[in-house]
Amino acid sequence: MPATILKSPQAVKVTLAIIETFSKIRALSRNIRTLAEIEDKKEQKDLMQKSGEIIAENSEDDLHTTDIETTVELNSPF
Repeated sequence: MPATILKSPQAVKVTLAIIETFSKIRALSRNIRTLAEIEDKKEQKDLMQKSGEIIAENSEDDLHTTDIETTVELNSPF
């Protein structure tokens, strides 16, 4: 992590951003695994909405989720 090598406020901010992003990607991975197990359509839709929000948070700032269908392929070792 940058803050372990560089001792600056910017390095600390970057390190925290990396940790937050990693945490969100782990949550997204759990959501995707859970989607395969849920049979209730409303729960699936809610989980898909949450997953879309996580993807939007980790993408460009001006990206917003909508009601259109989006396909995302993630190859995660988690």
